[in-house]
Amino acid sequence: MDPVSIGLALGPLGLYLLYIGRINLFHHPVLLNGTRDIVVLGAGLSGMIFIGPYHLLMPPAAMIRFGALAWLLLAVLYALCLILLSNKLYPRLVIYNMKEQQLRPVLTATMHRLGWDHRWDENVLTILNHGIQLEMDFFSPLKNIALRRTSALQSRGSWQRLEHVLRAELQLVQVEPNRPGKLLFWGGLLILSGCSAWIIFDPSQLVYSIF
Repeated sequence: MDPVSIGLALGPLGLYLLYIGRINLFHHPVLLNGTRDIVVLGAGLSGMIFIGPYHLLMPPAAMIRFGALAWLLLAVLYALCLILLSNKLYPRLVIYNMKEQQLRPVLTATMHRLGWDHRWDENVLTILNHGIQLEMDFFSPLKNIALRRTSALQSRGSWQRLEHVLRAELQLVQVEPNRPGKLLFWGGLLILSGCSAWIIFDPSQLVYSIF
């Protein structure tokens, strides 16, 4: 495979690993809403999608008729698919670099401070006066927690308010940097360095790939 294809395939993945690794090394938890989490992941995988399935299944007639514009149309299609996927999924909040036993007291303290009537049922939190019910799903290897909506009959406005409040609260929480974040960060840096080195040390292949 030529250097340009390798760079296009692995470059976005390397940037994604750098981003995720970096936020796992913060001294406070980082909250992303479900839409942003999917968009970031989709962007990280976009290079492999374009060089893989898109490249193999590209209709020759489309390339003849539209030329390079065909790739732009496919990029728009990919973005619309990500938007559709994020809208079809239940709203969720993803918290990086935090353990379940650290988050539960923060949620409880926040509910008491705001005067929100709530109750816990194992890992399910119900906020009665805002019509919110969420389930905590903990991914221990990377210290990630997903707060998932348990039913469709919940207000997006209430979830947006919860997101805003919880993000402000987590900024005040101090945690130890997540060790696997170093592996993700250096893995992303290694991928980007390898792609750059291939192009730098063999520029003739780059010229051949472009022209």
